[in-house]
Order: sequence, then structure tokens, then C-alpha cells
Amino acid sequence: MTKPQEIEFHVGHYGDRTGARGIIDEVQYARKFIKRIYDICVSNCVPATYYEDKISKNQTQNINNLIAHHNQDRNGFIVSGHLNASGSVTDQGIGAEVLYYDQVTVAQKVVDAICNASGMKNRGAKKRTDLGVLVKTYEPAILIEFGFVTSKKDVELMDQHFEAICQAIAKVLAAHIGYTIKMEVGNVDKPIVEAKVMLNDAKSIPAIIQDGRTYVQVRELADLLNLKLIYNNESKITKLYQ
Repeated sequence: MTKPQEIEFHVGHYGDRTGARGIIDEVQYARKFIKRIYDICVSNCVPATYYEDKISKNQTQNINNLIAHHNQDRNGFIVSGHLNASGSVTDQGIGAEVLYYDQVTVAQKVVDAICNASGMKNRGAKKRTDLGVLVKTYEPAILIEFGFVTSKKDVELMDQHFEAICQAIAKVLAAHIGYTIKMEVGNVDKPIVEAKVMLNDAKSIPAIIQDGRTYVQVRELADLLNLKLIYNNESKITKLYQ
């Protein structure tokens, strides 16, 4: 296979409380991480897409929808966002890992990036042959387990080093498809606050506040305002139309 032309991000599962739950909710945290990594890539002109399954009613539908979504083309590198869980809540750090089917090199680089940026325990890259997103998609894929929802230490480190983790992962993924991202040193580890942008006190979209600025995804803003969005990958220009 030729080198992927874009990174295709998605959030695991199909909505809040449909994944692992402990101190935190897996889907909420995976969404926060994947959205930020996607935003970093796009802001650095790295071709990327973002997808959330908001249709499925159960896990089987979710896996099938994710596979069908990615199998519409064969030019991407799939990155699936998840968090792990253990049997019970613990104070101890358990760590991050990245699962792969045939992408061991980039999987190891990503988990190393997470742990170097955060001080989390490195559980390494692990080969899996039983996960649909890894084995039933035409495109190469990895599945990131950012940490454990049942580990107080993991949650503490993910929160404390959120931006550094996202920057480090984005840099590795961009390099994997032939792009370069310079670390945004000025923003690393500055606190990020989740927020909302509302239209007429009714419809809303998620946002984040960092360093006194509010950030939203342009695609979600377009949907909120009922605008048509067209992105030109060659010129790196996003156009909005009424």
C-alpha cells in the first residue's frame, strides 16, 4: 500500500456512557483527546478527518458503522480513540497502550509519545487480531488507549498533561504521512476548559477555552449556522457558504 494521504480520526463507541466508566467516562475523554489532536493537525495543514458515530444503538452496530465509514475510501490512516478499564478504581497508575494489527512501528511511536509527554506508565504497542476496526478496514489503523478510567493517577496525568499529550501524538501521526508539526511550546500544559457556543440560547456546539481564547471546530460551527462547508486540500482553504 502507498503512504496514506490523510489521517482519519474517530471516537470509539457511540455516545457518552457507551464505553468504559469509572472515575471518568471513556467516550467523553476519548472525544476530548481525539478532537484536540485533529484540531492540531488541521491547524498545521495536515490532511485529516474527524468522525463520531451518533447513529448506532449497540456495540455491533457501532463497529459495523465505523468499518463502513472508513471503507468508503482507501487513502487514509485510521486512528481510533479509546480509554481502558480495570476491575476496580485504584490510586496506582496503570498506563497507556496502542493496539495494532500490522502497524507496530507507528503504534510504538505513539505510545512512547504519550508516555514521554505525561510520565504515564508505558504498556507498549500490542498486536490484536480480534478488533474489527483494525482487521476489517481496508486502510491501516491503530487504536489508542490513552489511559485507564479506573486509575486516579492516569486521570491526574491525562488532565495535567493533556495538551502536551495531544501535541506529541499529532506530531508523530503527521510525520507518519509525511508532514511536519512543530511543537506549540507556548500552549503546552496550559489548562483547557470545556465550554459551549450557543445559537439563540437553543442549539449549541462544544468548545474549549485555552489561554483566554475560545476554540470551536469550523465544521461544527458551520452545522450550527446552517452553512455549507467546502475544504480545498490543495490550497488549505476552508470556505463557508450560506
